[in-house]
Amino acid sequence: MYNKFKNKDIVIVNGFGKNDQKEYKNKVAQIICRDPFFLDYNIRFEDNTEDWIDGDCLTKLGGK
Repeated sequence: MYNKFKNKDIVIVNGFGKNDQKEYKNKVAQIICRDPFFLDYNIRFEDNTEDWIDGDCLTKLGGK
């Protein structure tokens, strides 16, 4: 299956997290891994917190 983002890619997050349903707007984060069943991405924010995010809520930093 094709992954839209690779591990350690830097992304911008706009959407709701799966852990606490927290809303993120224009937050910078790093991809840790992708869940092979649910197809969500585990990401780490600049303050070292982690959350699971749907891939549709992520955009590569730099727009590539």
